[in-house]
Amino acid sequence: MLDHLIINLDSSAETSLQSQIQQSVVEAILARAILPGDKLPSSRALAGQLGVSRNTVVLAYQALIDTGYIQPRERSGYVVSNDAPVSHLAAMPGMAMVEDGGEGVDWRDKIVGACSDIRPVRKPLNWRDCARQALGMRNFGRMVGDFGLSDDPMLLNYICSRSLPRRGITARPEQILVTLGAQNALYLVAQLLVSGERRVVIEDPAYPDLRDILQQRTDRITALPVDTGGLVIDEPTLAESDVVFITPSHQCPTTHTMPADRRRELLELAGRHDFLIVEDDYEFEMNFLESATPALKSQDRDGRVIYVGSLSKSVFPGLRLGYLVAPEPLIEEARALRHLILRHPPGHAQRTLAYFMALGHYDAQIRRLRRHLAGRRRALQMALESHRLFTQSASHFGGTSFWVRGPDWLDSRQLAEQAAADGVLIEPGDVFFAPGSSPLNYFRLAYSSIPEARIAEGVSRLASAIETVRRATA
Repeated sequence: MLDHLIINLDSSAETSLQSQIQQSVVEAILARAILPGDKLPSSRALAGQLGVSRNTVVLAYQALIDTGYIQPRERSGYVVSNDAPVSHLAAMPGMAMVEDGGEGVDWRDKIVGACSDIRPVRKPLNWRDCARQALGMRNFGRMVGDFGLSDDPMLLNYICSRSLPRRGITARPEQILVTLGAQNALYLVAQLLVSGERRVVIEDPAYPDLRDILQQRTDRITALPVDTGGLVIDEPTLAESDVVFITPSHQCPTTHTMPADRRRELLELAGRHDFLIVEDDYEFEMNFLESATPALKSQDRDGRVIYVGSLSKSVFPGLRLGYLVAPEPLIEEARALRHLILRHPPGHAQRTLAYFMALGHYDAQIRRLRRHLAGRRRALQMALESHRLFTQSASHFGGTSFWVRGPDWLDSRQLAEQAAADGVLIEPGDVFFAPGSSPLNYFRLAYSSIPEARIAEGVSRLASAIETVRRATA
């Protein structure tokens, strides 16, 4: 029994004592300082140890029960749940916990347009304290204040301590910029690293909005094909490039994962030919079939990989919060550019998400999400196999969609129109390919937003829609 669970309370902190207790237990569980089955102190014992009311501890324990971290056990008090949210990271040869990378990149040469010489008005902090005291609300200043060139320190701390370690990455808050989702991060990077003279490599197929972002900066874009191991390595093309944009862990849209040997080869080429890599870690939290492959950034020893993460898909799409991880020279410029565009993502959203992580709700949400997605994926796989109409690929570790290849005669744009009329939505795949080389028989089929019980019916309707299109084109 853990008679002396170490919890330090700060009565002057912005968070309540109940929240501090809850947060401390969550951190101990996620850090494996306490393990599934371990017995926690009784509410009376912990209250006496901490010098707080028993009701405060009871409420904290109840919140931990509600989020699945602990469970009551008859006549035994409280124990750590057997299925408490814990993240596992698959080992990969050559994996290194990189704090800042080496000295191999001259960022003064890489950045095409500096913004850090701006002179913004610096906002004082005392008005926030006055607002908080006047309204008697915890965190009011932080939630509604003007951050200027900074981000919520509490959120940065939890990105450093929770999100990045799951991907095998270590970083300091100074190396992180909060963005309005992954697409905003990609836009900032493109503005800073891509110009008309720079050569860029992307995947084919690839995320359509990334291609559009880059086309605003340069027409020197080369699309390399993707196979079952992700981006196909072509050294002559890569040797002439300045920046390579990839989705190695869960390729968008094919869902394939780049294997360890190809990752090592890509990193070696980046060092040899002095190009940068922008890693969009698409759907990195959606690994419900097996442990996720570590991020490419975790093997980056020279600071050449710029990492883009998103928290929107794992919490809710409308949140629009993501982050950029890179060496400080680039983050400094990105922060200044962000300031000129939108100053900073809303403070209340940042602080709310920080609490969502601190109190364990985020990890509990991920666990529930993975459970639901696993059931929906199985249902979709079975339904597709029963009709035998398509060849599909799906991530070996999870994800939210299948990349589907239809018969050669199929135009997925026509299928999308017919399927929509029958109440089924698909995403035609031609927009993912480079212009002029777009096959029309691919489409993306997502399962994240449809109840498991309705998936078989949806695939049956899709099969009927294909038959309708076939007769119309015969």
